[in-house]
Amino acid sequence: MFLSPRYFAAAYAFAITFASLFCSPALAESPDGDVGPWGVSSSASAFRNHTEWFPKVSTAGVTSVRLFPGWRTFQPQLDQWNWKEGDQLVESAKKNNLQLNAILMGSPPDSKYVHAFPMDDLPAWSQFVEGAVSHYKGDVRYWEVWNEGNGGFNDAHHTTVDYAKLAAATYVAAKKGNPDAQVGLTVASYDPAYLHQTILALRDAGAADHFDYLCIHPYEIAGGLRSKNGEIPFLWMNQTLRTILAESAPDKVDAPIWISEVGDKLHADGRTPTTDLDAAQSLVKMYAMAIAQGIARTQWFEAQDPYGEESGFGLINRSGEPRPAYAALKTLATQLGTKPKYLGWLALGEQGAGYGFVFAGTQANLMIAWSPVGEEQTLTFPTMVVVADPITGRLRRFEAGEKLTLTNAPLLITSLSPTLVSQAKANAAQNFPWGGDHRQAKTVRFSAGAADETAGLFPLNRDAYPTVTFADGSSGLLVQGDIGHPVSLFVHPTFASILTRDYYVRVKVRRVSAGNVGMNLLYEVADTQGGTPYRNVGTWFGVSADPGWQTGVWHVKEACFAKMWGNDITIRPEQSVPFVIGEIEVSTEPFK
Repeated sequence: MFLSPRYFAAAYAFAITFASLFCSPALAESPDGDVGPWGVSSSASAFRNHTEWFPKVSTAGVTSVRLFPGWRTFQPQLDQWNWKEGDQLVESAKKNNLQLNAILMGSPPDSKYVHAFPMDDLPAWSQFVEGAVSHYKGDVRYWEVWNEGNGGFNDAHHTTVDYAKLAAATYVAAKKGNPDAQVGLTVASYDPAYLHQTILALRDAGAADHFDYLCIHPYEIAGGLRSKNGEIPFLWMNQTLRTILAESAPDKVDAPIWISEVGDKLHADGRTPTTDLDAAQSLVKMYAMAIAQGIARTQWFEAQDPYGEESGFGLINRSGEPRPAYAALKTLATQLGTKPKYLGWLALGEQGAGYGFVFAGTQANLMIAWSPVGEEQTLTFPTMVVVADPITGRLRRFEAGEKLTLTNAPLLITSLSPTLVSQAKANAAQNFPWGGDHRQAKTVRFSAGAADETAGLFPLNRDAYPTVTFADGSSGLLVQGDIGHPVSLFVHPTFASILTRDYYVRVKVRRVSAGNVGMNLLYEVADTQGGTPYRNVGTWFGVSADPGWQTGVWHVKEACFAKMWGNDITIRPEQSVPFVIGEIEVSTEPFK
């Protein structure tokens, strides 16, 4: 039953706040340039109509936009400057209370390359950087070095050493243009290994401090939210980056970390289509978890679907109509305020499997909560609470002791009791509990059919693999056996370290029919050029004709379990008949 008139008084403050969704929050910039987490990132094609969508995203509470012209726009010739497009962009941003953060990128006018690092033209590059940063000294403070230098925007022929040289030159030039300028390193996906190697190269060159913040684009990890336990890698991104900073640049261990691109593309193909509602729910979860772990800014890709590039990412469609994700972002920005104050977490439900993140809202303390994929949690509260759908704004009141069914769809819960708020605050300094704590473990495992299948090792898309139980009572995952149906898993971020290189992987398999059964192991590595992060171990495990359980073991020596694409290892069968995997183990020491 939704909120009826007799409940209106009790929920008045919260309802008034939802009514304020139709107001445009003003930009509240602090002296250090912090405008809070609510941002958008845009494609180059959307530059053409930014005057159309700037006011719309500002009305939704967006305070920052990642968008800027490239080098050749400003310098069509090395001895010429053209500020027209940049000036128009800056004026439009100011008019709409938006802070721009710029991408420094491009090749010199006479270069045959479009995306390659200008390693042969660093003096000209430095002149461009200094000139642009100086010209926009009063309007643009944050400057990213390139866009996804570890990906397709580098023409695939430069390394982390090159990126470090580019970053160092950019830092020096930017500070000449504006001593208060902030220079960020940026990567495609979630690639802490690439950032780590870049910072080590900076350190080797005596320039370990030549950056101010880090930017990541964790599309693949965000895509894991469709799988049970997919929240775990997302929640630990900040801490993993802090680990590499502590090792490579301890003076920068507290550098701000941004998600300067992330999104959820609408699509109808594949095993799990993504709808408007799915994208909106993902947005709520991502912003909540990003703020909770200490990520300073999250910029949704993208604002409005452009013409000329793929659609489906935008908060607004090509026709200019807002999608549910737009409403979700507007709700969050209004309810949490320009600069949200995170209070702590709560593990919800009888087994503590539900996710709850508590904030000091603009009107009252509130919690953003949901249950893992495929599960429901039954919750009761010691006092009355008001529950809102962050997308539709619908309200419902739950009396003390009344049961609330929490699903994977996130909810906003307000009027929390002081006891719950105090509990969340007490938890704030503790590690997130989901998936356990494996800091002291030497081995993590996944055991199909066990009461607790996941002991520090988690399969993606678990529901895609039926559980088979044999006559002897043992169980396993039924795997199709072809190369198109691999089994990918990630280790819990508390297990070992991103700097650990040696691992042993053991798999226990069993036949269900006659025929070939064999498989390879792919494992995650650090790649200096930002290529595929996975390598084939090179040792084939073939299963004999024996119908019982059989075991294969691999040893990898240069692993880097960073979860760049959401997983750390993959069991990949090739030209096999279906078979069953009973257990997979990952260890930092040889198996006995």
